[in-house]
Amino acid sequence: MSKIMVLTSGTSGIGKSIALKLLKESHDDNDKLIINYFEEDQMVEMSAELSETDRNEVSFVYADLSTYEGLEGFVSDILAISDKIDWLICNTGIGTYKKFDEYDYELFDRILRTNLSIPTFMIQKLKPHFNQYGKIILMGSLAGKLPYSSSLVYSVSKAGVHHLAQCLMKEFDGTYVSINAIAPSFVQTPWQKGRSEESYERINKKINLHRFAESDEIAKLVYDTLTNDFINGTLLEITGGYDYF
Repeated sequence: MSKIMVLTSGTSGIGKSIALKLLKESHDDNDKLIINYFEEDQMVEMSAELSETDRNEVSFVYADLSTYEGLEGFVSDILAISDKIDWLICNTGIGTYKKFDEYDYELFDRILRTNLSIPTFMIQKLKPHFNQYGKIILMGSLAGKLPYSSSLVYSVSKAGVHHLAQCLMKEFDGTYVSINAIAPSFVQTPWQKGRSEESYERINKKINLHRFAESDEIAKLVYDTLTNDFINGTLLEITGGYDYF
């Protein structure tokens, strides 16, 4: 049976790997993958990398998902493509490495809004349009479970994402729509650009596997969760054994 799949921030890093995994596992010519993007150059580059078959399955949709107006426009664009949805993966997230004493209200509000409020209201607006046995994945972080010294606001926002998945499970009771959050630790993505060798070594000493995750390893867990009907209201960690000492 064909699926309508929606993925936010799907043209770079973990999001791009998720998109490629969904396309690889797609076996129905009527499947449709709606990919939100913000950076046009990333979208153009990714589109050029896709096969003709995959390009026919994908709809790239621009949206700035740090704003409520961007959310409203994105939801309208989704529903113009299809009024029914099977899978939604909320992957958009931002952070800061500023010190707590350097925060201002707008920075704190923008990160909480992007990471937590926008996904919440996206799900609210799309709730009537989910098919039975639909799936929702929220992208959390190990930083939402353990105190993250490098970014208080990012850590707080991801803790909210984790609890949101469990609370929304109750809101969707009776619909057979499953909602889960996935919490990676450190993943080798463009976000790590500029990290020093000393920083890599210090972090890797805390990981049992002594390396960062690859983004396609996160994508595989996302797909495995989407295709398992009995995982619901769960926080799935993928950390390589972080802080195992």
